Amino acid sequence: MKFIKIIFLLLILLIQLPSLAQDNQYSIIKGVNIIDGRNKVFKNMDLQLRGSKIISIYESKKVAYPDSVKVLDLTGKFLIPGLIDTHVHLGQLDIITSPDRARKEFRRWLYSGVTSVREMSGDARLIAYEKRLISINQIPGPDIYYSVNFGSPDMTKKDIRRKKASMGIGVENASWFQEASETMNVPLSIARAKGTGAQGIKMYAGIDAVVIKQLTTEAHKQGLKSWSHFTVFPDRPIEVVKAGVDVVSHVWGAFWQDPDIDPSIRVPFTHTSFKDARAAIFPADLSVLNADDKEVSLLFDEMVRRKTIWDATYAVPSPKTRNLYKTYLIEASKKGVIISTGTDRHHDLSEPFPSVYDEIIALVSDDILSNEQAIEAATYNGALAIGIEANYGSIEEGKVANMVVLNNNPLEDIKALKSIILTIKNGMIYRRKDFR
Repeated sequence: MKFIKIIFLLLILLIQLPSLAQDNQYSIIKGVNIIDGRNKVFKNMDLQLRGSKIISIYESKKVAYPDSVKVLDLTGKFLIPGLIDTHVHLGQLDIITSPDRARKEFRRWLYSGVTSVREMSGDARLIAYEKRLISINQIPGPDIYYSVNFGSPDMTKKDIRRKKASMGIGVENASWFQEASETMNVPLSIARAKGTGAQGIKMYAGIDAVVIKQLTTEAHKQGLKSWSHFTVFPDRPIEVVKAGVDVVSHVWGAFWQDPDIDPSIRVPFTHTSFKDARAAIFPADLSVLNADDKEVSLLFDEMVRRKTIWDATYAVPSPKTRNLYKTYLIEASKKGVIISTGTDRHHDLSEPFPSVYDEIIALVSDDILSNEQAIEAATYNGALAIGIEANYGSIEEGKVANMVVLNNNPLEDIKALKSIILTIKNGMIYRRKDFR
């Protein structure tokens, strides 16, 4: 009887999650215009899928396929890779108290075409649990790639968010929040980080660039990515970039490359008070900041040379701050700095679309990126930032079929991203009309 119940539940699950094909079965997507995530466009194409993988892409043909092949006719529609938000915090969704709000955001992400997110600080126990539920299709959501945070001893002891996200064992025993110092056992610390199931490590605050380099080198050796705040204190941003990190976060981090900023402010801070943290980050007089300063230009050159990705978190609510951010990102974009679409904030759940749409649209409307570049930033560059570009981030033969079908052309109007018809993730179909 118990066995019958299990089979019944599995059948319900399969009914709820329509798929293009099972693992070894073929399916065809017909007649789509592909925007591949690498600044290439292919009109009127067919895609052959086997399970969740793209097997071949070719010009659309009038062919009678056998009944065993599932055909999805999307003639005239537009196909882009699944969107990626490279800066989210599930702790902002009260996941420690209850998973309900987070799971509503997971659902909104997926039905809005977001197929992957990079989680930048939280309780790895809870995140790993939700990640697994998503991976086995028990709940709808994007693939989650999370981080282990490193910071100064002062920060790890005093930051109340760390205390909340390590309840039950204490910060000192939480391998997802670790102290960084010159005397630390770097290989052991990275091994502990890897053991959490994280995709990468994150440098938060109060870490010397020498230690950042040691942690980054060992992280790469053990197969992890290295992510960092652009300004970690006490060193300047260019030293963080030279330490070899893969991704730097936040536009404001570039401020501290400006030689006119009072260097006495460049000290470790703990984020125990967001008001004090902002005072340490933003100069009282924003007019002293100069995005085309020689030092800032050298910073961007170094980022281009090392292919360091800028997780900009650009679309902030304050017009004054955003206008300042804009000058930095325009200069960086001109230089060829790789930009990804991270948000660091969540919309109220009453909103139909997640905050990554604001980020993408703002990058285009503020003349920082072209439509093509913004789509690349939100897809392939996001995959690069996470370290999954071999299988995700673009529509190519051999990659996983994480894709979004649009009714209108986002190359003509970036807001056409909101004309989403359906999301395809790992071969499963999620129709926008079913989003509640």
